[in-house]
Amino acid sequence: MSKLISLWEENKIPFYNQNYHCGVNENASTLTPYLLEDGKAHGAIIVFPGGGYTHRSEKEGEPVAVYLNSLGFHAFVLNYRVMPYHPYLGCVDGKRAVKYLRANAAEIGISADCIGVIGFSAGAGNACLVAETFDKEDYHTTDRIDTFSAKPNFCILGYGSLSLKPEFMSESDRKMFEGIVPQESREEYLKTYSCDELVRKEMPPMFIWHTADDMRVNAGASIAFVQKLQEMGNSYEFHIFPNGGHGCAIAQAAEMEGICQWIGLAEDWMRRNGFLRKSF
Repeated sequence: MSKLISLWEENKIPFYNQNYHCGVNENASTLTPYLLEDGKAHGAIIVFPGGGYTHRSEKEGEPVAVYLNSLGFHAFVLNYRVMPYHPYLGCVDGKRAVKYLRANAAEIGISADCIGVIGFSAGAGNACLVAETFDKEDYHTTDRIDTFSAKPNFCILGYGSLSLKPEFMSESDRKMFEGIVPQESREEYLKTYSCDELVRKEMPPMFIWHTADDMRVNAGASIAFVQKLQEMGNSYEFHIFPNGGHGCAIAQAAEMEGICQWIGLAEDWMRRNGFLRKSF
């Protein structure tokens, strides 16, 4: 692990709020890099930890990055902004992260055509929004990095908040969003920020997985999203495991028998799609 990478110069961070940029957001809008120090070019994956938009889960950050290193990827944990910032700013930070890696690919040693995103829970929602809104201009261009494409080459989404419809949320999440979004604005909010409402043609290939007994984010959220992918003719692979609950991350512990298969399935998917490749 190296020192944090700032995605913007300090005085150029879009939607920056000094009152919010403290505590859990103290190091927000940065990447924590986990680089393979062999002098070769590798694919890169940006890790979006979950955390319900209020924090970023540690077990869905560094352990995932270290595992991706073992597969031959440079990994970067995204320290995206969380509440009291608007939840969508996780996507804004994510798009900037893809642009940053693409703009600096030669210097870092990244294969610019092999930049993926992986996310869990709320982080999966943010990663998915990056793939859906990669060409949406959220702010005026700040520098040359903003001229690069924010479209990931592939996405891996675990137990994701891929629909913000109330029927797919836990009671606590439902209350949180009711506190954020006034009743009269909720329909428009869903159309603007709910992944299942934003599916478009020619999105990056996606690997999606969920558990049937997830009590925090109902598996129906992923099902609704995948149905839209199918309608639009997008490339995807989807798995629902019977148990494992919510927040199982890389699920390598012995008690995760069954759900731990997702890692091998994702590796096989990346290999078949040409993303798990030899270094150069």
